[in-house]
Amino acid sequence: MFGFNYFWDLMGLLPIKQLLGVAIVGLISLDIYNLKFHPLAKYPGPRIAAVSNIWWALNSISGRYPWIIEDTLRRYGDVIRIAPNELVFLTPQAAKDIYLAQEKNLESFVQVGYDALDTGDNGISGEPNPVRHREVAKKLAPAFSNKNLKAKETTIQKHLNLFIEKMELLEGKDVELRQWSDWVALDLSVDMTYGLDWGQVQDILLCAVKDTAFLSATLKLNRFLTISQISRKFSFIFYLIFAPLMFLAIPPSVWFTAPALLKTYSKDLKSRIDRRGNTEHLDYIEQLLPFDKPIPEKKELYHIQNVAGQLMLASWQPLANQFYSIILFLLKEPDTYAALVSEVRTAFSNDADITISNVASENLRYLQACVSEGLRLHAETVDGLPRISPGASIDGHYVPKGVICQISYFSATRSPRFFHEPLRFRPERWLPFDDPRFDPSFKNDDLKASKPFSQGLRGCPGGAIATAIIRLFIAKVVWRFDLTTTQADDISFDRDFKFMTFWERPDFFIRMASVKRAQDD
Repeated sequence: MFGFNYFWDLMGLLPIKQLLGVAIVGLISLDIYNLKFHPLAKYPGPRIAAVSNIWWALNSISGRYPWIIEDTLRRYGDVIRIAPNELVFLTPQAAKDIYLAQEKNLESFVQVGYDALDTGDNGISGEPNPVRHREVAKKLAPAFSNKNLKAKETTIQKHLNLFIEKMELLEGKDVELRQWSDWVALDLSVDMTYGLDWGQVQDILLCAVKDTAFLSATLKLNRFLTISQISRKFSFIFYLIFAPLMFLAIPPSVWFTAPALLKTYSKDLKSRIDRRGNTEHLDYIEQLLPFDKPIPEKKELYHIQNVAGQLMLASWQPLANQFYSIILFLLKEPDTYAALVSEVRTAFSNDADITISNVASENLRYLQACVSEGLRLHAETVDGLPRISPGASIDGHYVPKGVICQISYFSATRSPRFFHEPLRFRPERWLPFDDPRFDPSFKNDDLKASKPFSQGLRGCPGGAIATAIIRLFIAKVVWRFDLTTTQADDISFDRDFKFMTFWERPDFFIRMASVKRAQDD
């Protein structure tokens, strides 16, 4: 010990030693405060989570975050502490208290701000300012109306019909559904956002199918984007030290393609602006920048670019996930698949009758139930949607001002508290009680616990459009094809899926055999 002290004194570094001592004492004191005296000290959870954001951060990049939160809620109860100043709730009432609370048409629980993509502009989904968010949401609202959806149907049908055509060309061959669902969903999302046809499905060569450069790069950035969001939650000093390390999560291939992709993205946006007032349908850009308005300055133009990008990504992922997962779930449940096929093929005599309005009709209840069940079982809202408490009661618990709180929709939709057989794909639970196919086993299910597009002022405005497109896709596929696979039982949602910023799904090979009808001859 004498030699150690002598070394510090000799080097003239005694002040640093003292500072280190003070820092250590300070950290220990802070840990004791967080564990024993913090306003959240009474809430259960992993002890390390009470003293540091590290537990939350490591689990967020593991790909298993939704399941870890589910397990933690199961172990500790309906309210858990996942960070020194953060709570996660389970119950539907907690979700209402957090996301529906508002005053003067502004949300009471405001956005945290760190959980958006770090682009230099918050767009709409990451905008923490309630007033600014309301302005953008109001401007976009007409784009998500039923009238606008009907105007987009020709475009939607075009992309889905092209997918059907490609599947007919691949009859008798194994089709990898993860890739194809991404391709058709992204083509559709880009067209609805920018009025552009990227032609991923059209341009796919049957002998060399592969992701486009954009899609490949985006999926490879999953971990980087998650780390970027996580790093902004830590202190500024921590961010300065460790933020540069997150760039190590970017694969070398993306470094080489990123400049060209960004250039293409800017070029596409400019091309779309030049076509204002001369498009096939009203896309989201038309709502953000109407043709009769002047082109804004650079800063506002960049904001529009970010809003459009967020809308494109927010529509692509849910569509791709549900196109894939509902087919997977159906093929895991042969009786359910057979019931859906019978209903759809009885309802339609030709493909032209399969329209957005028709798939929402009363005689297709089972189809609608299958889509609702897919959205429940493969929840799209899984990252918590954290909000800052204004100082309010949440499901009977008073949460002090400044505390971050959220609901785990993922855990709620999989809880036996709210759903009978929660991990099974059972569309019957969504049928009306008077439907002969309704199973009384599900009479006590709390269907409102499933909120695939969240709720309140920040609920996804495109949820109704996404649901309509998913119904249309599933109806077209099961009407036209007999689906088979040898892989359904080998894929486990709980084992093989991962979630960070985007869902990652395993490869899933199926075969589609075209159903021949009299009018086809």
